[in-house]
Amino acid sequence: MFWLAITHIFSTILELIHIGRLSEKDKDQEIMILRHQLDVMTRLQTKSVKPNRAEKLTLAVLTKNLKQSTSRSTHQLRDIIRIVKPETVIRWHRELVRRKWTQE
Repeated sequence: MFWLAITHIFSTILELIHIGRLSEKDKDQEIMILRHQLDVMTRLQTKSVKPNRAEKLTLAVLTKNLKQSTSRSTHQLRDIIRIVKPETVIRWHRELVRRKWTQE
C-alpha cells in the first residue's frame, strides 16, 4: 500500500509538470477530449466505480481546492465530477480532515 501511494504521488507530480508546460488552448482542448471520453465511458459503465484510497484522496483534495478557488456550490460541481456524486467526494474530504485531526 505504501508503494502504491508513493507511485500515485510521483505520477501526480509528473502530470502537474506536464500540464504546466501546456498552453491555455492545449489545456482547453485536452479537457474537452477527456470530458467526451469520460461521458462515453460513464454511459457504457455497468458497475459503479470503486476508487482506491489514493484515488479518493486525490479527488477529494483537488475538488476541495477547486470549490474554494471558484466558490462553486456542490450542485455546480456535478458538471465536473462525473464518476461519483460530488457529495460523496466532499464526504471523503471531511473524513480525511477528521482522520488528520484525530491522529495528531
